[in-house]
Amino acid sequence: MFFFYVLDANRDGVLEPADIDEIINRLVNVKPGLFSRGEQKHLRYISLKSFDRLLIEAHTGKARQISILEWVRIIKKNNETDKESYFIRWFSVSAVRFLFDLFDHNKDGFIDFDEFESLYQVLGLKRSNIIFAFKELDINKDGVLSKAEMYEAINDFFSSSRATLNNNVFGQYRTLSDDYINKLITVLL
Repeated sequence: MFFFYVLDANRDGVLEPADIDEIINRLVNVKPGLFSRGEQKHLRYISLKSFDRLLIEAHTGKARQISILEWVRIIKKNNETDKESYFIRWFSVSAVRFLFDLFDHNKDGFIDFDEFESLYQVLGLKRSNIIFAFKELDINKDGVLSKAEMYEAINDFFSSSRATLNNNVFGQYRTLSDDYINKLITVLL
């Protein structure tokens, strides 16, 4: 549910292309001039391709929307059917690629602390968790996050039902608002 919250940029309880546009717009506003118009279009194209893959997995008849119920079903189904789910691995790789495309501003192949801070701003997560999360994710303690470190954290995030240190990749769960949690729970019940 938490990652659904992160992706649901407009907080309407449904994932749709408008959420992707909102995240890209936030990035443009947080780091003006960082991406050309062509790069913004490319990021949107890549994001929509991944979103379309989620739609296929959801088997939803809705017009380009994924509800929280469908989201939970996708993750649960793929974790129950195969310990090393192809979908979870694909989704983890896609998430890492997306995060590095967006936040590796200097294109050195790593996300440093300032770039990680941008991630929190763009995704609307609380800044109070950033130092702890960065330290936990930086497994080799070299001051930057590699694709391998991010992949391990994100794959663990989606394939583990237990709380682990890597579940801090997107902040701690208490950052969800009570109103939003209640909205999602109502849909799930």
